[in-house]
Amino acid sequence: MKRQTIMLFMLLFAALWSAPRKAAAQIFAVRANALAALTATIDLGAEVSVADKWTIETSGYWNPIRTENLSTRFHAVQLGGRYWFYESFVGHFVGAHLSYVGYDLGSSTRRYDGRAFGIGLSYGYSWMLTTRWNVAMEAGIGLFRTRDTRRDPTVGEWDDEYLYHYRRWTLFPSRLGVSFSYLF
Repeated sequence: MKRQTIMLFMLLFAALWSAPRKAAAQIFAVRANALAALTATIDLGAEVSVADKWTIETSGYWNPIRTENLSTRFHAVQLGGRYWFYESFVGHFVGAHLSYVGYDLGSSTRRYDGRAFGIGLSYGYSWMLTTRWNVAMEAGIGLFRTRDTRRDPTVGEWDDEYLYHYRRWTLFPSRLGVSFSYLF
């Protein structure tokens, strides 16, 4: 039994080793969004080429800013796919993505605390800087289902507080970025 398992493993390894490969070695990319960094948001992503013109990708966003007068705290995850018109990681592309966002947004008079789930479409273009570095611009819009609670942060400890619960559909920009990618 062991001998058959070892032979099967060796045949599988030989088949994978001799399988034809593309000449390009760029099948995986990691990226950071420079436009998001201007708003103190950390946006990191990874992308994998699954076919000549198709990639799948994931991105994570995090903004920890919360002061007494302003709150822009949120975390988000996006999963998606892209179709490239020329080849993976080069030229024009269109994409579709699923999103989850948890947020605490507001000012000194109103705060919104909640979650959103959505689906979106995007369009972008990627320029090759070198064989390993790319810069890409992307914009997208998404339809989100939000559930949040509105609070008035100025209410005192002994005063009555009115809570407003909202559930709504929102059309909102879901992607906007200038990303720098390193290709493996």
